[in-house]
Amino acid sequence: MNKGMKRIIVIGISLLNACMLSGQSPDQVYLKGMAALQQDHPEEAVQVLTDAIERNNADERYYLARADAFYKLGKFELAGRDYDEANSIYPECGDLGLARVFAATGEDDKAIDYLKRHLQSEYRLAESVITKDPAFDKIQQKDEWYNLWQQEWYSDIEKAEAEVGYYLKKKDPEQALEYLNDKLASFQREPRYYALRAKVYALKENHAAAVADYSMALSLDKTDPEFYFGRGIAFLRSAKYRNAADDFTKGLRADPARFDFYLERAKANAGLEDFNAAVSDVELYLQYFSDDRQATSLCGEMHFLNGDYINALKYFNKNLKADPDNPEYYKARGKTYLKTKTYTYAINDLSMALDLKPDDGEAWLYLGLAKYETGEKEEACSDLEKAQRYGNNLAVKFSIEYCGK
Repeated sequence: MNKGMKRIIVIGISLLNACMLSGQSPDQVYLKGMAALQQDHPEEAVQVLTDAIERNNADERYYLARADAFYKLGKFELAGRDYDEANSIYPECGDLGLARVFAATGEDDKAIDYLKRHLQSEYRLAESVITKDPAFDKIQQKDEWYNLWQQEWYSDIEKAEAEVGYYLKKKDPEQALEYLNDKLASFQREPRYYALRAKVYALKENHAAAVADYSMALSLDKTDPEFYFGRGIAFLRSAKYRNAADDFTKGLRADPARFDFYLERAKANAGLEDFNAAVSDVELYLQYFSDDRQATSLCGEMHFLNGDYINALKYFNKNLKADPDNPEYYKARGKTYLKTKTYTYAINDLSMALDLKPDDGEAWLYLGLAKYETGEKEEACSDLEKAQRYGNNLAVKFSIEYCGK
């Protein structure tokens, strides 16, 4: 996927999220269509979203998503119809999409008009997002484009968000925080201010401060799912797993197509040792993103922690089939074989992991434990010693117990 296409996907999804005001719960067909769109499969997205619309033709999100898919396919007339239909349900939410359609078909005056409508609406995206949208590349040299940006479209908080974005792009969170603290008096009742400062605190790994600011944002506005997602991550990083899981649930209830947060909720549930719930979340994610190896590994790990080694092996085997040169996948399967007492298989996998990554202290630990179970005490103790050498502190306990040192 080229960079321009990635930008189109991000812009489309950002606009879709901005328009999620109806509160209707999308069905699984809609989620499948959104997943196809996010994975840059527009033809599949059109097909699936058409089915979703036949089930529910009163949700603007369905039309916006299918319009984005039509746009990616170059079917601009059909995209325009869907953006219009979304507007008929929620006025103005499809205006940016229509501006992009008219820009693509050479109707520059209409493109500018719809951009103005978008910039006057509550759905407006940041100037930096719009000006970087490749859909408008051809009209950026026109006087009308220049004149458009001479007008003042953005509120003070939106300007603050742009300023903070600039500092963060420069990797200067300290300057961003100083700027925001100076602005506190102007934004004491503005929830987006606290969410913005929370984001900076999170980047500085001050998770307690991030939680406090997200909580302040939510006390002022309980409808924005981004506040729940942000606070959920801060709770997760603070090992407050129940709070994190609750926030992810609230965020997903409002915005169920934020697939990445099913994985975050799985981690929170794992922290609560509710591995069944964790597995359910990862498996739901994998229904839509079946080739995601990181999620596949996470699912295997959740099954492993739940004591379901057969299913853990299924997911680790899947990853090894896709990438047979990854030492982490051999280690994961090896430690699972160790739990099932199939020690020869465990030794083979862990040895392969160490051939690929010789300094993995954890793999040396598991290999030592597997060899000890097969009666190879001398080799096991040697492996446990190597595990300690490569920084695995748990190996000390087993060395004392099994090797007397």
